[in-house]
Amino acid sequence: MRRRPLLLLLVSWLGLTLACGGARAAQQGDTPPPPETTVEVRSFKKVDVNLFVRSPTRKLRLGTVPGMTTRTFVIPHTLLSDAERLGFAFEVIGTFGDEGIGSERRYETEQELNVKPGDSLTLTLQ
Repeated sequence: MRRRPLLLLLVSWLGLTLACGGARAAQQGDTPPPPETTVEVRSFKKVDVNLFVRSPTRKLRLGTVPGMTTRTFVIPHTLLSDAERLGFAFEVIGTFGDEGIGSERRYETEQELNVKPGDSLTLTLQ
């Protein structure tokens, strides 16, 4: 007789778990994903740079742009929910041709732009 209440409790728990998981999946499926927001960086510099994006509450490294190349990065939609304006900062990586200096990293430039979900931005480094 003790097994029947335990079996009933186990079946009830399993049913409740499946029901809650199905409701969560239905809610997530009803809302479309936010549109992808991208930034294309065209670098005419001979040195590599790291690209950072800044919102009022966070700073995130998007990636590296090798010298004399173009790269496209996706801006996480969580950053866009913080503000309408985002700052883009570039950190130069390299020796700048002087072997005595060694490896150096410094912020070269920072730019702030209005950004909405789904925008495709282009930044040029010279």
